Amino acid sequence: MLHHEQVAIHTGRRSRLPVIVAVHSTALGPAAGGLRLWRYPDWRDGLTDALRLSAAMTAKFAVAGLPSGGGKAVVALPEREELDDGRRRDVLRDVADVIASLDGLYATGPDVGTGPEDMAVIGETTPHVFCRPVRLGGSGDSSPHTAQGALAALRAVSRRLYGTPSLDGRSLAVVGLGRVGAGLARLLAAEGAALTVTDTDPGRRRIGDEVGAVWRSPDEILAADVDIVVPAALGSLLTRRTAADLRCDAVVGPANNQLATPDVADLLHGRGILWVPDHVVGAGGVINAISTELHHVSADDARARVHAIADTVDDLLDTAQRRGRTPAQAASELARRRLRAASGPTGSPTASLRFRPADACDAEDMARLHADSWRRHYRGAYSDAFLDGDVVADRRSVWSSRLSGRSGSATVVAEDDTGLVGFVHVVLDEDGRWGSLVDNLHVVQHRRRTGLGTALLSRAAEAVAERASCRALYLWVLEQNTAAQEFYRALGGTCVEKAPVSPPGGVSSRLAGSPAKLRFTWPDASLLAQPDGRREVPTTRRSTP
Repeated sequence: MLHHEQVAIHTGRRSRLPVIVAVHSTALGPAAGGLRLWRYPDWRDGLTDALRLSAAMTAKFAVAGLPSGGGKAVVALPEREELDDGRRRDVLRDVADVIASLDGLYATGPDVGTGPEDMAVIGETTPHVFCRPVRLGGSGDSSPHTAQGALAALRAVSRRLYGTPSLDGRSLAVVGLGRVGAGLARLLAAEGAALTVTDTDPGRRRIGDEVGAVWRSPDEILAADVDIVVPAALGSLLTRRTAADLRCDAVVGPANNQLATPDVADLLHGRGILWVPDHVVGAGGVINAISTELHHVSADDARARVHAIADTVDDLLDTAQRRGRTPAQAASELARRRLRAASGPTGSPTASLRFRPADACDAEDMARLHADSWRRHYRGAYSDAFLDGDVVADRRSVWSSRLSGRSGSATVVAEDDTGLVGFVHVVLDEDGRWGSLVDNLHVVQHRRRTGLGTALLSRAAEAVAERASCRALYLWVLEQNTAAQEFYRALGGTCVEKAPVSPPGGVSSRLAGSPAKLRFTWPDASLLAQPDGRREVPTTRRSTP
């Protein structure tokens, strides 16, 4: 408990049951996590669960780069307790009272034993709730988004192991056909994967028949000779014994707490079996829910955040390979770095940052950030096939070329203890009328709304003021990116015209339809630049990139 910021334990005034809310960390933002309504031999077992699961939520959000901290709510039911509708409502209202008393420190969603309708009851008392039913303005069932995020992770692993993100013809064993597992099995079948499936409920064999899968018993499936095992049921599936039975290249699935003990990750690594941490693979549902309901982003942006799980997996596998770590160790180190950076003294929005000119060694990190930004904000303007396919390779080629011959341009990167967190690229005197072009400005997700976008734009303006023959500055922004437009207007930019978007690399198939872009201008870039290279800005502006 000493590692948690706050743990609230109340006896519900209606139900007389113990209600536990564990807030592990708010370093990255207010805490969020599910409500578990479960039977325990002793209420202190429920407390142990809340402490463990809230810490896991902190890691999940930190690795995903989201501005949320980790929390968990648990109601410890006696082992023989049965809840009728009235008593269930009493329990949920007791939970709502505890959450309301925390005044925004923690928001809850569904977990084991609860669902969207339960969130509707809690939402009658407090707004700090997510995954309410769609009819009430919530995001509803999170399982389709969890399945989509798991599919993104599987594509990233396939690209790493087999050189292509396509799962067509790959053999996968899906363990568990609940809401997430069944949805994922259908997605994999649509991709052309050859499936072997199982569930402890024999009635779910019909789902296997529906997707043309081979059915195996739960006791047999882990030893199946397949490319990838996909855990999608309850936890502790991977033990020392079952790890020895595996005959696959990788284990990648959305089930929580897959490892019976932490050392199993090392056993898998020793056998050459790639295991991607479950809190990374299974994050899609909660990413979508908190993005739309708590962070108030658009459905397109939320979907892009879910698809970005593929980039997260790519980065973790790169780091693990480069540093001789397991992916689990790489994920833990990334979470710790982001939490340290967020918790450290700042003094100003950008005090913990370092700015410097980019060099050729930055091309890979810049390409990944550029691709992630496009996936989050350009969905619907660029084709899904491009964004989910070779966008990283395309951007890597662009930045390798630009950084090897930088005459007539300036590129500045921002770093913190986690690595590269943003960059800006300006082409000097690009247009005779409009001046220099800010061709790219991108910030990592966990640094948004901290003033970093403003600081980078200021440095672009400094380069223009110092090196360009004309002080005018301009940039293009997608018509659909209204948040970025608000940001540029707040900094004095004026929208002067609308034009068609050019396809990336000149490849027309990379566009989705006929998107438009808007030109924003600043007649005098020196108004954005500051003599000391710093620009103090409000940190609460919600639209800052």
